[in-house]
Amino acid sequence: MSDQGAAVCVTGASGYIGTHVVRVLLERGYRVRATVRDPSDEAKTAHLRALGDVDIHAGDLTVDGSFDDAVSGCRYVVHTASPVLTTAADPGRDIVQPAVDGTRNVLSAVVKAKTVKRVVQTSSIAAVYDYARPPAYVFSETDWNESAITDVLPYPKSKVLAERAAVAFRNALPAAEQFELTAINPTFVFGPVDAQIHLRTSPQLVSELLRGKLPAIPDFFFNLVDVRDVAEAHVRAMTHPSETLADRYICFAEELHMAEICRRLRAMFPGRPVPRWSIPTPLVYAYAVFDRRLTWSYLRRALGRRIQLDARRVRDALGVTFRPIDETLRDTGQSMVDRGFVV
Repeated sequence: MSDQGAAVCVTGASGYIGTHVVRVLLERGYRVRATVRDPSDEAKTAHLRALGDVDIHAGDLTVDGSFDDAVSGCRYVVHTASPVLTTAADPGRDIVQPAVDGTRNVLSAVVKAKTVKRVVQTSSIAAVYDYARPPAYVFSETDWNESAITDVLPYPKSKVLAERAAVAFRNALPAAEQFELTAINPTFVFGPVDAQIHLRTSPQLVSELLRGKLPAIPDFFFNLVDVRDVAEAHVRAMTHPSETLADRYICFAEELHMAEICRRLRAMFPGRPVPRWSIPTPLVYAYAVFDRRLTWSYLRRALGRRIQLDARRVRDALGVTFRPIDETLRDTGQSMVDRGFVV
């Protein structure tokens, strides 16, 4: 069956990864149905409309049946919608439960549609990497983050449970109703931003560095990947032959220490107040008092810690070629400058 003009539903399409998935799909000639919580919110839809002929629907992770119309008649679903919060007053209610319930809501719409061949779920390396493993351990798609606790690491927990909820939901269906399912697990994502709302996610780090919002450089390592390559991986996984489709694909290009990220950004954007000096680890804990994203529990696990990854599958099986990180960093910062997000 030809895919030319096939309908694809992209949930969470206004988000950072979702927007780039929509762009790739349009370029390949697909008809795109994009779900957002509020289609009338121009701050979250204008950049989608600017991409081309996108059919925008309402879809709320917490509302049963809200994805039914958008999914009806689609051949594929790319499920990128998920809470992107790392902290909340009630992590279980605000981060974990919407991710799990939302996944089930989307898959319920898939079953009702009876036309969907495959679902590609956006997960995260956070569902793979487990701080309880020794530093030399090399993680692959066979690994799961078993030590994430809702009250301490709610975002990783949400990704683990959402992935597993999708598999359990599909496997519980009668054979005649089952659909194909795979997940994309990207590492820390940089790349061009299309809207101000995208600075709420991982590109926020580049924005803060270029604006001098971080006083010094903590001892963090980042496993980086370009959002355009992550989007490409989603679309390739969507159409990959069924016989060799894997259950998960890690997307990872290169590891850099934060000091090296800063050094490269200073060279690319001269005159910007990107920090130059390292901050002693004890002072990072003190700084965390003023930054809710940096809990002491997270710092104890992450400071100075490198993550070893085996990401051959996405290259060998899907044929994804990752951009050089210098290109990613430059395009991330330049998109913010060009759109007036960094002044």
